[in-house]
Amino acid sequence: MTAGRRSETAGFEEHRLDNGLRLLHLPVRAAPVALLMLTYEVGSRHEAPGMRGASHMLEHMMFKGSARFHRRHGNSIHQQLLPLGAQVNATTWYDRTHYFSLVPRQGLDLVARIEADRMCDLSLDAADLETEKAVVLNEYDRHLGDPLERLHQAVWRAAFARHPYGTPVMGVREDIQAFERARLLAHYRTHYRPDNATIAVIGDVESEVAMDIVHRRFASIAAAGGAPQATPPEPVQAGERRVTVACPGAPGIVMLAYKSPAGADADLDVLELLGLVLAGGRLSRLHRRLDAAGLASETWTAVSRLREPGLLQLGAVVHRERAHRQVEQAMREAIEDVRSDGVAEEELARAKARARGELLTSRDGPLAIAMQLNEAIAAGDWRLYAAAVDRIGAVTAADLRRVAGRYLTERALTVGYLADGQDRDTATQ
Repeated sequence: MTAGRRSETAGFEEHRLDNGLRLLHLPVRAAPVALLMLTYEVGSRHEAPGMRGASHMLEHMMFKGSARFHRRHGNSIHQQLLPLGAQVNATTWYDRTHYFSLVPRQGLDLVARIEADRMCDLSLDAADLETEKAVVLNEYDRHLGDPLERLHQAVWRAAFARHPYGTPVMGVREDIQAFERARLLAHYRTHYRPDNATIAVIGDVESEVAMDIVHRRFASIAAAGGAPQATPPEPVQAGERRVTVACPGAPGIVMLAYKSPAGADADLDVLELLGLVLAGGRLSRLHRRLDAAGLASETWTAVSRLREPGLLQLGAVVHRERAHRQVEQAMREAIEDVRSDGVAEEELARAKARARGELLTSRDGPLAIAMQLNEAIAAGDWRLYAAAVDRIGAVTAADLRRVAGRYLTERALTVGYLADGQDRDTATQ
């Protein structure tokens, strides 16, 4: 048989089938289990107006059945896998949709058969679609009931006026309600194909066994080919943007969101450490400054590792008797200090230790490894996972100062306020 190309990096074996499907294999001997994760490089970034939320809807429909695995045959996906004690789930994000099953290792071939069948022969019944639209709309409403999620969505919408990253991954209500089988099927056929997918097999299974199973189940599926779908470019931000979300009873929150580089850019590793220096725990710059002044009780940082440029977000929970503008000003001053003077080696060492520790402790077992690997695949290079610890170690204090000067600028800033609707001092005009 032909298995295409093969290479090895950091314990992973990488194979490429002739139809373009990538296989990553990593042996993990802690227990006699195997995890199969299938990552498709399609998410909300690939959706045009009218189809916003299509990738998330397809994720739901993929569990409704395919030609050979369907409840009408008495062998639905859950009927097959749950009796094995399997952990089965899926998620959708901006750049990818992934499906995973953690099973006793003897169940690996069954998982591969299921994934191969729904890769090329999804049922997508119209009646099931109508039922599932109600499920998704209920999930959509639950998300909007979370004040912090509403702030997050408002900030991304303001920061990305044209790019699809400005639309929630779940989509918008009017599009979800209007989904029809034919258009969803076209979205499925465009993106669900072997040359747009990566299979990871992680666990107590030999490379030859994993390769044989994947080849037998997937090699006959034809590649679709064609150029990747272009994403509408986001114009360069030329000035500060502001948004306020009023939600009765919500805590006061100030969020500063700066445009960040794409996930595979080395500057993003630096920016992630910079975020930890600023808002990574009680010894961080923002927490010490805001807490000492009685302005905020909590700070945090989040950086998006996406295929295209995203956001670095810095947040603070405003003390009830304080004003949002006071907190924002103190945050800006702390950031300007870093831009002007850089950071101390001690601060950098602390941020590196936290970042490395979080990476290593979150790689405990096949499922945890797969979750991190999945995000590296979505960002454009699975080897980002393998090299993450070394990249963190290579960052210098000079890098932090350079990156702060480049990215933490007012012209690339979106300011978000979450308020309870009664605080007049949250005005953004």
